[in-house]
Amino acid sequence: MSTRVLVIANPTAGSVTPALVWELVRLCRRRVGRVSVRWTDARGHAIRIATAAAESSVDSQVVVIAVGGDGTVREVAAGLASAWQSGAPTPMLIVPAGTANSCYHTLWGDAPWQSTVDSCLAWPSVRMLDLARLGGRTVFSGASAGFSARAIHEARALTSHVGPSRYHAALVNLIPRYRPYPGRVLVDGRVVHSGPTLLANVGGSRYRGGYFELLPHSRPDDGLLDVCVLGGEHPAEEMLRLTRTGAHVSSPGVVYERGRQVRIERTDGQPLWFEHDGEVLPLGPSGYTVDVLPGVLPVLEAATTTLVA
Repeated sequence: MSTRVLVIANPTAGSVTPALVWELVRLCRRRVGRVSVRWTDARGHAIRIATAAAESSVDSQVVVIAVGGDGTVREVAAGLASAWQSGAPTPMLIVPAGTANSCYHTLWGDAPWQSTVDSCLAWPSVRMLDLARLGGRTVFSGASAGFSARAIHEARALTSHVGPSRYHAALVNLIPRYRPYPGRVLVDGRVVHSGPTLLANVGGSRYRGGYFELLPHSRPDDGLLDVCVLGGEHPAEEMLRLTRTGAHVSSPGVVYERGRQVRIERTDGQPLWFEHDGEVLPLGPSGYTVDVLPGVLPVLEAATTTLVA
């Protein structure tokens, strides 16, 4: 069975350029003869492209490479996971070209994407990863409420910054203005936190915002969601420093739990700032429920190595 590569690129992502996509195509052609490119033109387009590619992979093994940020990766993952559950296992790779790139960093650390793509195509092996469900939405890197969601919202206005620096600048700008919200978090129906909340983060990705190790014990294929809650008694500036290394988990007032379902609420009934995979949801609901989807996403890795997490 022959192999072909489909590149799905988001032209609006942080650092996606035709030159970057052409570099990827040339790299892939060293290992694979058939390489094609599809550019997305609207939200949700990558889901449709990935689903169609997976469902059409009858005579050849398709590897789909998502080029963009965490939002683009989420859409491709959602399409491939949906097709796999219908019997079409099509693996994914990631070329990080967004604002945060948490998905890539979680799976491959600081390795250059060029070496990752080359080694995975040269010695391919497939690993099944978990995803999560938020209502009718698929979640890949994770979801969060409070400080981080608000910062992502404000990062959109910082047009003078590109890539991860845009999100980091938004975090710093928000610190003196942000006030913790009254919140509650339940894991599998059990209350694990109730009170002032700086932020609550849930998912399978160790990293959020590019390099903040909010869930240092998380594994992407253990069938569980990790959740970390930072209480409102902690200054945001201190938590930003500690979450760069995962040192926050030993701080008083920080809750770290695992489960199959996580419920995050604002207890005063006001709208909760909430995001997943870097996409801020419209203000309105005061709470959200996230459920794990175990082992539904095929991801390509090199048979001679293993993914970071």
